[in-house]
Amino acid sequence: MLVSATLFFAYDIITDLLNASESPFHIAVESIVFLSITSILFVELRRVSHLSRDISREQIKTARLSGELLAVMKNQFSLWELSPSESEVALLLIKGLSMREISEARQVKEKTIRQQATSIYSKSGHAGRHELAAHFIEDLMNDGLQETQKH
Repeated sequence: MLVSATLFFAYDIITDLLNASESPFHIAVESIVFLSITSILFVELRRVSHLSRDISREQIKTARLSGELLAVMKNQFSLWELSPSESEVALLLIKGLSMREISEARQVKEKTIRQQATSIYSKSGHAGRHELAAHFIEDLMNDGLQETQKH
């Protein structure tokens, strides 16, 4: 919209000057409006540029955190002495997949997944998938609070 208004006023001012059909006051007013709109346009373009840069930074941070969370989770699974199979099931449980979905994805019986889940909960000291997921979410939230308090 601002670009259109800028182009309109630029065209109108040039036409008025070439035809000498308008008073100097009219041309001065249009020039002031043109300069104002152009200034606003550049301020807004600059703001959009800063916002785009901020969004890019946040996307990079999110990707990094996502990768770090996975590393933290795998490290914790190791500390809990989960087998590779249990670690995979634990990740799928945390992602929210049902026992049936996990059994289909891993091509094993649902009973096997239930037994592995029970072993995961026992080794981790959590009562179920919600506590298991909450374990990692709480760590993330605490890191976020500590990061906020640093600034």
